[in-house]
Amino acid sequence: MTGKIKISALIAVFSISMNVQNGFAAGEFASSSVKISALTIKSKSESSMLVQENVNDEEGDKLFGKEGGYFHPYISLGFEYTDNLFNLNDKFEAGEIENLLTTVSPGIWFAMPRTKHIPITINPNNTSPGGLQHQFEDYRGLDRFQAYALGGLDFKYYSENSDLNRTDGELEGLMRYNMRGGLGLQLVDRYTRGEDEMDAGSYLRDQDRGFDSNLLLATADWDVTEKLRTKINYTNFVLIYEDDINQFLDRVDNGVDLYGYYNYSSKTSFFIEYKFIAAAYDESTLLDSDTNFFYGGIKWDTTEKTNLLFKLGYQTKKFDDEILEIDDWDGFVYDLQLTYRYSEKTHLELGSYRTNDAPDSYRASDQTVLGAVLKYDQKFSDRLSGSFDVVYEDIDYSNAHIVVEKDRDDNTFAARPAVQYLFRRWLMFELAYEYETRESTEDFFDYDTNTFMLNANLSL
Repeated sequence: MTGKIKISALIAVFSISMNVQNGFAAGEFASSSVKISALTIKSKSESSMLVQENVNDEEGDKLFGKEGGYFHPYISLGFEYTDNLFNLNDKFEAGEIENLLTTVSPGIWFAMPRTKHIPITINPNNTSPGGLQHQFEDYRGLDRFQAYALGGLDFKYYSENSDLNRTDGELEGLMRYNMRGGLGLQLVDRYTRGEDEMDAGSYLRDQDRGFDSNLLLATADWDVTEKLRTKINYTNFVLIYEDDINQFLDRVDNGVDLYGYYNYSSKTSFFIEYKFIAAAYDESTLLDSDTNFFYGGIKWDTTEKTNLLFKLGYQTKKFDDEILEIDDWDGFVYDLQLTYRYSEKTHLELGSYRTNDAPDSYRASDQTVLGAVLKYDQKFSDRLSGSFDVVYEDIDYSNAHIVVEKDRDDNTFAARPAVQYLFRRWLMFELAYEYETRESTEDFFDYDTNTFMLNANLSL
């Protein structure tokens, strides 16, 4: 199921309520993202911390609004037609079920100091060790104290079966305190109520995979000198599924992440990283494991046009199991995030990654994920913009609980062209099409899905 799950979060970053979560008001040129993956590549403008906006006195008096107020309400409306609701092989009778999904997403966010942009992007990923697939971006604003909070709901209505209707939501926040002497303390929390996307595994069990998760990040970073910086993260990730049949996936991850940075110049820094994650399952205790990551990397902000984050390393995973004798895993891993702004109107982003994750199938002990994302954004005029997103993922499952001839291997590809029209500064419309296909070594999990989306976003 992972192919569709991961490929589901990236394309959704722009789709309607995601305009707000990525830090864009309705009237701003944003990188459209897809229903595609937990990966989000941040441009330089997106990663800016809660820096005080240059607002005039009149704007400074405002509590609400996209001109730099403290509070920013939003609401979005989305329509999504698909020709394969359950993402099934067409050999299944239900593989041709059509559906119109209507989503209403109200919410509000707050920031202090005032800002027009949501300062952080948090994309939890259920199968990633510690709940995050990619390195969390540094947010180190100049103000002594910074705070941010967002709360939003997603009311989902399915035309095919009203029993699938549900209410999801998220609640996230950040607090940071910068001390004298270069020491900074930061706390980030994200609660999510959501559902994994359906495929053959969930359809045959006549249920969806609704879940609740919470990601907590506590950070301390210290500028030791102008050239040297250290950082330590504590991570706690809790994942609980709603239905008993899915509780084999329930787990708690606790981890520590240590960084050492050398600032070669104002725009280039080299770093080493060590990360440890302990995974403890509620029911599938045979999958309890300790995971170690060893990385070396570079962060390179060469010009206003180019940003690069690249780290290469080695990962080991050791299972506590002494009964089934599940094979441990070790191998090379990496994370690449590259942004190139050819001009004010043209943005290109590339991401690639390899890691070993927790399983999303009762048959697997773990899964090795290799992926790539390409995002192209073009602004045609002040009101009209377009985007084209492509994602590829190869997921290699390792068998655990049952004996089969070979491990399962899934290859998933998705593409999403879209156009956005700015009707007013506070109102944007998007029309998009997404094609997604998966080929598996087990034909049971193959599918082709076409989806058409119309979204409207209103934000202040």
